Amino acid sequence: MPDVLDTLRRRWKLITLIALGIFAGATIYAETLPPKYDGQAVVAFAPKKAEIGSDVVRVVLPKYVSYVTNPTTVDRVARSLDLDPDELESGLEATIATDTGNLTITTRLSSPEAAADAANAFANEAADFSRPADELLQGEVVAPAVAADDPSFPPRRLLEAAALLVGIVIGISVAFILERGRPRIRSWRDISALSGYQVVGRIPSVRTLRTKPKQAMADPVVGSAFRTLRTNLENQWQDRTLHVIAVTSPAQGEGKTTVAALFAESLARLGAKTLLIDADLRRPGLSRTFMTDGEYGLSDVLREKADVGESIQSGWTEGLWILPTKPDADAGDLLARRFSDVLRDARHIFEIIVVDTPPLLATDDSRTIATLADGVLLVIAAGTSAGPVNESVLALEGLKAPVLGAIGNRLREGKQSYY
Repeated sequence: MPDVLDTLRRRWKLITLIALGIFAGATIYAETLPPKYDGQAVVAFAPKKAEIGSDVVRVVLPKYVSYVTNPTTVDRVARSLDLDPDELESGLEATIATDTGNLTITTRLSSPEAAADAANAFANEAADFSRPADELLQGEVVAPAVAADDPSFPPRRLLEAAALLVGIVIGISVAFILERGRPRIRSWRDISALSGYQVVGRIPSVRTLRTKPKQAMADPVVGSAFRTLRTNLENQWQDRTLHVIAVTSPAQGEGKTTVAALFAESLARLGAKTLLIDADLRRPGLSRTFMTDGEYGLSDVLREKADVGESIQSGWTEGLWILPTKPDADAGDLLARRFSDVLRDARHIFEIIVVDTPPLLATDDSRTIATLADGVLLVIAAGTSAGPVNESVLALEGLKAPVLGAIGNRLREGKQSYY
């Protein structure tokens, strides 16, 4: 049931669109149908002789149904009323009420007056037929038909209600097919189940992270999330030496750059001398998002035009330093040849190095960096398809990269009350 409710909550727009589409189509169709009116007359049959019992009535009466609906009778009535025999026959119905001698004749035509006249004509035909031809029963019209005020067909409101119900059912079915056919990450539990990695951080969907990332740690919700991430990794720091941590994601647009930057800031706030490296030499997101500038950057260090010491810049918080970069067409070869040397030099200056890498599936650059790092954090945003996540996990396992865990980003979780 929770999965069903989650699917309805996530796909309610699609369900609503499908349901309203089918409802609108059914409404238009129902409005185009011509109205039909019912005329209904009742003929009561009674025994002509006292010794005739009710069993005889039940046996004999069905022949009047056959008489009324017989094509010869229909043609005769149609000629007398100047009606179309086919239309009259298609809208004619004769029934016998259970355990009674009442024959109900119903005609459905486009005119209420014509429907009433036709029903009365058939009723008179049945009653007249019984008088000379039937020795057992005598028929009499007890309830002549009158012209109806409202059409009985089509049942527009019923059609519309049924169409809306069918639309909702179809919409829900399509939503479940899409959920099963193209599963996406919706919660941190999905990340853990799909990747097999421990979720070490859960970053909420907060506007501050998109608009003012440098001030985001001042937001109580954001600050708490990154301090929790930092705390969750402290045990791993105790178990092994972690100097270089690479932050990557399956695809672009998952917020790994912002996560890497604020994670580095949270470490710097503990008093650790921290270096944040923008290692995306194809699309330098860190340098663009945090508006760093300087004469040199990582690409210059890789080309041996500068060294780490003269290329770093002070960050926006105490203890944090940044090594920006600019785009370089030879990114893959430069990182493969020289990035290990950059890390070696940086280790002598800084206690912790956080590397913002390109997306894992976009290029081979992040795979090169992952094999050089002491730990890898995989950022997975809510809404990410399951396919890229699976592919990323297989890539990291193939590299035998030291994955520290996964970080869920842009998660929409319920608000927790402060005790």
